[in-house]
Amino acid sequence: MQASTGCSFLLLGLMLSGLLLVPTKPAQAQLFGPGKFKIEKTVDRFATDGLATITGKNNRISKKSPAGGIYIDNGGIYLEPDAVVRQSDGSLVSLALLIHNETESDTLVGRPNSLGMLRQITFIIDAGSPAAFPIRDADNKVADTVQYNSVTRSASSAISERGLVILTREQFHQIASASSIAVKLEGSDRSVVFNERDIAKSFLPNLQAFEAALPSRK
Repeated sequence: MQASTGCSFLLLGLMLSGLLLVPTKPAQAQLFGPGKFKIEKTVDRFATDGLATITGKNNRISKKSPAGGIYIDNGGIYLEPDAVVRQSDGSLVSLALLIHNETESDTLVGRPNSLGMLRQITFIIDAGSPAAFPIRDADNKVADTVQYNSVTRSASSAISERGLVILTREQFHQIASASSIAVKLEGSDRSVVFNERDIAKSFLPNLQAFEAALPSRK
């Protein structure tokens, strides 16, 4: 598989608008993990392009952290499926995965789960050959607010490291329909590998549910 290169700046803006603005935790986040996966359709009634977006939310890859620990909260790396559709006929205009790593910077331990600027993601599908995709529009956002821990006497700020992977419909189908998958995510500071045993049980079923919500092929 090779990453698609045909996507306008307008479409990139539509797809990134919901995830690249502020470093917040994923929607409906829970104390012991992300909220239930959900699919939302968004229509801007002031837009003149006739396009709408369909976005999946809360699709975390794994409980495993880049530093090797296990998340008990909603931190971690997410791959959120995102599509742009034409309202007039429901046709699919573009398809992508919005990647975001929800982590923090702490004055006591630094940034052990930070990857830096996201650069590339590689999938191994059903133990096949690696398929690498460049990550576009990588961006890091640091929260304006600082939290202070009186026990450890340390301060921390939330960080959201984000980027976009453009896919064809067939590439998305190959990923979503996999029986097993391994993922490597590379950043400017470090990389993380999620082997098949690390992948969340809901990860692939969530992608499959999103694919089922897409417009039928014309």
